[in-house]
Amino acid sequence: MYGADKILLEVISSLPVEDRKKTLVCLPDDLPEAHNGLGIELDIRGIENISGPLVVIRRRYLSLSGLLPLLRRIFMTYRLLLAERPEVVYCTTSAMIFCIPLARLAGIKTVVLHVQEIWSPREGPVMGLFARLADRIICISNAALESLPRRLQSRSILLVNAHRETDNPPMPLAPDSRELEFVVASRWNSWKGHATLLQAWDQDHSPGDLVILGGSPAMGTGVDVPALVASVKHSDRISIVGEVPDIVPYLDSADFLILPSDRPEPFGLVVLEAFARGRAVVASNAGGAKDVVTNGHDGILFQMGNAEELASKLRSLSRRDAERMGANARVTYEESFSIARYGERFREIWRSVSNHSPGRENANG
Repeated sequence: MYGADKILLEVISSLPVEDRKKTLVCLPDDLPEAHNGLGIELDIRGIENISGPLVVIRRRYLSLSGLLPLLRRIFMTYRLLLAERPEVVYCTTSAMIFCIPLARLAGIKTVVLHVQEIWSPREGPVMGLFARLADRIICISNAALESLPRRLQSRSILLVNAHRETDNPPMPLAPDSRELEFVVASRWNSWKGHATLLQAWDQDHSPGDLVILGGSPAMGTGVDVPALVASVKHSDRISIVGEVPDIVPYLDSADFLILPSDRPEPFGLVVLEAFARGRAVVASNAGGAKDVVTNGHDGILFQMGNAEELASKLRSLSRRDAERMGANARVTYEESFSIARYGERFREIWRSVSNHSPGRENANG
């Protein structure tokens, strides 16, 4: 699942029981493969969900040929809102921002927008016109918050992401005799930094062993990771695993997680997944990673897109660094990013939302 999907599940889990039972999750049907995992998880948890022609921002709709499909989705979304008459409409990402004015038009009293992206300077003014109609705006990182138009920043809430750890305790690091092992876990989008990472690996001396998880993205521009690996000098030190249902075993086997993004990550939930397993992170010094990683304490930050600096920092790491920073990473997770803390904070926000629109029978969102 995407990070936003995982956070949606945690948002629902944080709701009061009576509201959780009355929640309806509506998924767009124009990219079903991107929501398969989420739909399955919702079914397992007994959360009602439907799939339909919702209006969602996609590049193919923002063109002349996409105008008619977009108008149809606008109409169908409006009709759904009229039929359901929810108390609260919760837009899980900025891609659903067109739903805000439609909810207002349908007479919905309270609308919440969860900004899980970094808005570009070009997008900001346009997105802001829709976002200003929301009653609550929640941002997952300082990078996401600061990308909003200034007039929206003052009325937005910072709620950094969290991660629900597994029941199994973190595994100890491998013995000193083994080479350091690094893992990268992300979809193979062009901006995720695989080229930068592999350029850093293409040196006279390899920093260690590298395991690559992930696969081609369901949306956006991808990169041919196997072809990049084939061109690297030390390709024998690199293993391409691909998509996996659970990254925990790979984190437990590794000494460090690498997040080498060439564009600021809105958050980078995988960092918390690594911290929860007591693994330090090497990440680009941009975006949401700066809200989580303290350089030299629980991870290492490098200049975004700078393969030479990344290579130098990787080669400087030792098993002792992995042990020290990994232990600190676990403490950082427990103190600041546990799901219990997240639930408490979201329930505070939800209470303010509920108080904003009393007297309704349903709490669908």
